[in-house]
Amino acid sequence: MRKRRFYAALAAFLLLGAPQAVAQQLRGDDPSAELQRHFAEAYNRGDVEAMADAFTENAIRVTPSGIFQGRAAIRRSFQAALGLGLHDYAVKRTLSRSEDSFVFNAGEWQAKLGDKPFHGYYTAILVRDGDQTRIREETVTIAAP
Repeated sequence: MRKRRFYAALAAFLLLGAPQAVAQQLRGDDPSAELQRHFAEAYNRGDVEAMADAFTENAIRVTPSGIFQGRAAIRRSFQAALGLGLHDYAVKRTLSRSEDSFVFNAGEWQAKLGDKPFHGYYTAILVRDGDQTRIREETVTIAAP
């Protein structure tokens, strides 16, 4: 009986104390995962407008190519990336945590340039923007060979 109470209390603590992002994933209601999936789909079909729409109007994106401030500049950076011929983009989130009114994600990305694979890492801060979840800040790196 004592063990049962302990495990019930432990389960209640873990469930009630779980971060919001984990609770959302358990319910299958994870806006940041949906955003990530839609972004990858947009990238692979070359939909620059949908890619840029994943960012807030005043977002900042830091990449090996430079710092891009605002959705219009971010849109141009994606157009340039697609112009290079990058394709087969995929992303894997390895960390997600909720902090106050934002979600912090970190993970790995991969793509190809011709037949040559590239990969790197990213961090992103997501916020509610009206009725959408959007990226406010993103940093993207390319892994050293």
